[in-house]
Amino acid sequence: MNISFLRKRQSGASLVTTLLMVVVVASLAGVGARIALSGERSSRGDRDREVAFQAAQAALDDAEFEVMSDKVRAIRGSHFCAKGSLAFPDIGCRPGTSASDVDWGKCASQSASQPIPSWMSVNWDREGVPIGTFTGGRAYPTGTLSWLPSRLPRYVIERIEDLSRDEIDAYASVTETRWLYQITAIGYGARPENTVVLQSVIRPPSPKISCAAA
Repeated sequence: MNISFLRKRQSGASLVTTLLMVVVVASLAGVGARIALSGERSSRGDRDREVAFQAAQAALDDAEFEVMSDKVRAIRGSHFCAKGSLAFPDIGCRPGTSASDVDWGKCASQSASQPIPSWMSVNWDREGVPIGTFTGGRAYPTGTLSWLPSRLPRYVIERIEDLSRDEIDAYASVTETRWLYQITAIGYGARPENTVVLQSVIRPPSPKISCAAA
């Protein structure tokens, strides 16, 4: 029997087996790395969404304070009187650039002339009010870090007719239209394409300021 020939055959079989094991191990390592990367991306996406959510909630709170605060309503003129204000547009939202634009962010109600709700077609860069503009709140942090929003959150406010009429205060007569205010706020994640939009509808208290200009 030729022993050297058998050894050669055995060496060839071992090489094939080893190569197969290497391929299997490499495939398992690749699958594991892919799973790890997918989990990391999912975790990063969840964190970014939470950043955007918190930013949108902060803008929503800021706008609600604006509507409910007598001091801020005075700054905005007759913006949030029970009778509403003629400064609300019939179509779209009013743009602005600074707190001197007291009608900034006022939006039209949905109607025959405005069939699409304003918040669905708003230009956030031009018409969205950055957080703290009228309330004088502390500067909201933004930046390039993963736990900070990339841009300031913004909001717009639509005036919608209050059809409940469940209570009539001493200020508004039965014949007067009363208004609710729908706030829509947008928050941005660390990546600006990640956004969260929140809404609330509130009924302002009876105003203590004059609405003669409304």
